[in-house]
Amino acid sequence: MSIIKNIIKISRPLRFFVDTFLFRHLNKSNDLHHLKNKYLNKTVLIVGNGPSLNNTPLDKLSKFPSIGMNKIDLIFDSTSWRPDHIIVTNNMVIKQHWKSLQIYKEKVILAWKGRYFINFAQRKTFKYFNNFNDYNFSKRFDLGVGSGATVTYHALQLAYYMGASKVILVGVDHNFKTSGDPLDYEKMKEEDVNHFDPNYFKLGQLWGIPDLVLSEENYLAAKKVYESDGKEIIDATVNGKLQVFNKQSINDFL
Repeated sequence: MSIIKNIIKISRPLRFFVDTFLFRHLNKSNDLHHLKNKYLNKTVLIVGNGPSLNNTPLDKLSKFPSIGMNKIDLIFDSTSWRPDHIIVTNNMVIKQHWKSLQIYKEKVILAWKGRYFINFAQRKTFKYFNNFNDYNFSKRFDLGVGSGATVTYHALQLAYYMGASKVILVGVDHNFKTSGDPLDYEKMKEEDVNHFDPNYFKLGQLWGIPDLVLSEENYLAAKKVYESDGKEIIDATVNGKLQVFNKQSINDFL
C-alpha cells in the first residue's frame, strides 16, 4: 500500500497538470461563467452532511440560496428544503452516487477529476469544476478551486464566486468516528454514524477518512479571504466542533 501511495503522490503534479489542460480545452460547453455574482451581496447557506443535520430546521432556511454537498439528496424524504446547487468532490462519492444525482441535472457540479467514474454517454449531464494542485483559496471558481481535505472548502469558493457577502454553515459537525489514517479509504463496517443518514455510506462501501487538521487549514484560508474582502462566514452547526468561524445560533437567522 505504501508503494501505491508513493506512486500517487509522485504522479500528483502531472495528473493535475493534465486535468487542468483537458478541463480548459474539452469543457467549454459546460463553462461556469453564469454562476459569477449570481447571489451578489446575499447570504448563502452551505449545508454539510453531519448528523446534526437531523436537528437542523432546514425547512425554515429555504429563504436562503443554498449549496448542498455530496449525497445531500438522501435527506430529501424528510424535508421540503432543496439546495439550489449540489457540489461533489470525492471520486468515491461520484462513483457511488452519480446515477442518483442525474435527475438534478443543472444543479449538480462535479469535480472534473471524477468524470472517469461516470458512464461516458452520461458525462454531459453534469457541470464540472477543476481542482488545482495547491490548497490556495481561489476566487475564480470557473477556472478552478484550491484543493483541500473537505468539499466544504470547495463550496466556500463557489459561494465566493457567486458573490455571497455572508455564508451560513450548517451540518458541518467536524467530528468523525474513524479507525484509519486521514485521507485513506476504509470499508464501512457498521451503520454510518458520521453522517445524517445511517446508510450514507452503506455496509461494505469505501469512504474517505477526513483529515480534520488539513480541513481546518483550508477553513482558515477561506476565512482570511472572506474577511479581507469584507465578507463573513458564520458557523450555525448544531453542537458543531469546528472552532475556526464565528458561532451563531441557527435561531438568529430565523
